Amino acid sequence: MDQNRLETLFKILSDPRFLQKEGLSNEVPYFIETYDIRNQTAEYRGIQALARRLESAGIPVAVFGLYDFVIEYFKAGNELETLFEAEKTVDKAVLLEEMIKMLSVEYVIVPAIADRAREREARLVFLYQAGEVYPYLRIHEILSILQTALSDRPVIVFFPGTYTTSYRDGFKLSLFGTQTARYYRAFKLDDHLVRRTY
Repeated sequence: MDQNRLETLFKILSDPRFLQKEGLSNEVPYFIETYDIRNQTAEYRGIQALARRLESAGIPVAVFGLYDFVIEYFKAGNELETLFEAEKTVDKAVLLEEMIKMLSVEYVIVPAIADRAREREARLVFLYQAGEVYPYLRIHEILSILQTALSDRPVIVFFPGTYTTSYRDGFKLSLFGTQTARYYRAFKLDDHLVRRTY
């Protein structure tokens, strides 16, 4: 994330109108900020720098790394080493199904995100590391269920790929520019920039 983009995102996310969800017509305040996977290391540094800057401006942020959470979750249940061993011998499709069950979006992931946002009294939620957890966690599924638990504050997903929002072409998330899933409720953060003058 370069300095200009960091500045632009800070201006958008710290704007009281954005924080108060103005102009969303009762839609859930979910936003997708896409980036090129080749720039992921710089992107992750930028996400952390942006969160620190917002915190310094008095805007609490809950930063939720999906991959980091998964590792901690399996460590806490003493299952990480078991999974590493299973990976050597268990069929990949079977292991994938088992991981999907263990990491229930509805009963594990979404409650963890909502709990962190509430514990931090966050005004913003950042989700990232979507690529590292694919295919056992999919961002469109997380957002679909998250709206039932956390729709009172903006959620920004930093997504390695593209998000098409077109009535002609449809509304699609494309991870790494290859895997496509339909998602209808999120806004492109870039589109928000067009509607406002920053």
